[in-house]
Amino acid sequence: MGRDEHAKGGKNAASLPQTPKNQKLSASEMRAEMARELDNIESLVKERQQNKKRT
Repeated sequence: MGRDEHAKGGKNAASLPQTPKNQKLSASEMRAEMARELDNIESLVKERQQNKKRT
């Protein structure tokens, strides 16, 4: 006779938050950003390897 224990959360509980239009990236911008990040990671890895060899 108590409350229904299966009804939890509201209607929006399963939905994801929306991204504002000014923060959305086009596909080409996203690829360029990912390429820059990968290049940055690659250079950091090379730098660490060189530092390891020196010590």
